[in-house]
Amino acid sequence: MGQLYRIVLVFCAVFQLAACAGTSAIESQSRLRDSRLARMYFLREQGVLGALGGAAPAAEIRVDGKPVGSVTNGSYIFVDRPPGLLKLSVRNGISLAFETETRVEAGGTYYFNIGVPKTGAPGMDLLNQAYAGGSGQQMRAQSPLSAGFSGAVLYSLDPTAGAAEIARLKPG
Repeated sequence: MGQLYRIVLVFCAVFQLAACAGTSAIESQSRLRDSRLARMYFLREQGVLGALGGAAPAAEIRVDGKPVGSVTNGSYIFVDRPPGLLKLSVRNGISLAFETETRVEAGGTYYFNIGVPKTGAPGMDLLNQAYAGGSGQQMRAQSPLSAGFSGAVLYSLDPTAGAAEIARLKPG
């Protein structure tokens, strides 16, 4: 019984430390726009959880396997990349990473919202979205395992909705 208690205690401590991590960007967030590159915004809506002062664990973002930063509730980061097919991934806490691909064009602006996976049950999806965010079109996972065991997924937002959401959030 003592061994189980210690394991549960360590798990809770690790989860709490993961939740404390804030938004951070590895790349400069004051960089001028280069028309030869695509700009990709990664954002996380505040949701009810953030509005009540809570924080979900920071979601770690990778582009083509390289970390670009992490995002918490009510914030965003951006990265600039050359045009082409890019592999995106998001990992939240201790769950598996959600991996997907997207094609970007030079001079384009793309918005990716980090949210909870859709379950297929409409009532539960609405509740999850209100609680933790996740509007937009859920992107397709590269593997069923990635889709089924990820704590966070990426949603693609149209440019108008993405720009409006960025205006409400704080930069990373």
